[in-house]
Amino acid sequence: MPLLTPNSVHIDQPLTNLTIAYVQDQTNFIADKVFPVIGVDKQSDKYYIYDRDNMNRTGDVKALAPRTEVNRIGMSLSTDSFYADVYGLGMDFDQQTLANEDAALDIRAAGAQTLTNRLLIHREEQFASNFFAASIWGSESTPSNLWSDYTNGTPIADVTTARRTMQLKSGGFKPNTMVVGKEVRDVLINHPDILARLNGGATVSNTALITNAKLAEIFEVENFYVMEAVKNTSVEGVAESNAFIGGKHALLVHGPAQGGLMTPMAGATFAWNNLAGVNNLGVTVESFSDDALKRQQVAEHIQVKMSYDMKVTGADLGYFFDTVVA
Repeated sequence: MPLLTPNSVHIDQPLTNLTIAYVQDQTNFIADKVFPVIGVDKQSDKYYIYDRDNMNRTGDVKALAPRTEVNRIGMSLSTDSFYADVYGLGMDFDQQTLANEDAALDIRAAGAQTLTNRLLIHREEQFASNFFAASIWGSESTPSNLWSDYTNGTPIADVTTARRTMQLKSGGFKPNTMVVGKEVRDVLINHPDILARLNGGATVSNTALITNAKLAEIFEVENFYVMEAVKNTSVEGVAESNAFIGGKHALLVHGPAQGGLMTPMAGATFAWNNLAGVNNLGVTVESFSDDALKRQQVAEHIQVKMSYDMKVTGADLGYFFDTVVA
């Protein structure tokens, strides 16, 4: 006698309440957090820089006798400029694919999110090349004993020395932000120097939770950021090859949360405001169709764009550690 089975009474269908997509968490990206993002109305412009040497010079102040004049000093200005390139990426959808889309899918929205993720990765790469590399900042070094050497490495002492060096070279400004690669943070949270600074002490075997806020406190900065974004360096069709964008480096910088007049800052991102529909990530998403696209069997084209220029605005307000872990 034939019997019904589970397979005979059900045909597998895609779930309508679940899809899987590998979109990175926004907390992985730090390119818009380290330096002020300055909204600009024009794609290019200039900004003024006051002469730093004159701010701290001594020797001109004197005691004044009656009817004597004060010494007079001058001041000087220079300018620098920015140009906010427009970066973009797009995706096409044909009518047959859109018409055949399953209920669980929203490929337009998924496409926009994929494109946005790719642009954020690109911006993070630019942050690394513009700020998180050698031969950019006023001071840099490689520790004589790497921080991954738990016997001889001295990350706290190295940062203390770097703070003092930067403070002298910049005319009195201490770093208030520290940026490290993911691999560096993973070394620091198990380093004996760090564990010894925790309340009550800790060891690798007797561990304690070490947050970024705690690391900021230990290194005497207000902000401690970790470059956790991952990029795939392989071309399409080749097995993925993932790597952390931040590498094995560390950076100390001084800068405000927001730019303003008479404000010293190590770097800035000049973001062009006049791209239509810019969202909170600095991305504009556009969707359109026209006869030219339809002749190519493209029903809809989605593109995302960003416009910015990442610039070092005060090289002496940064100290770069090139390769601090093995």
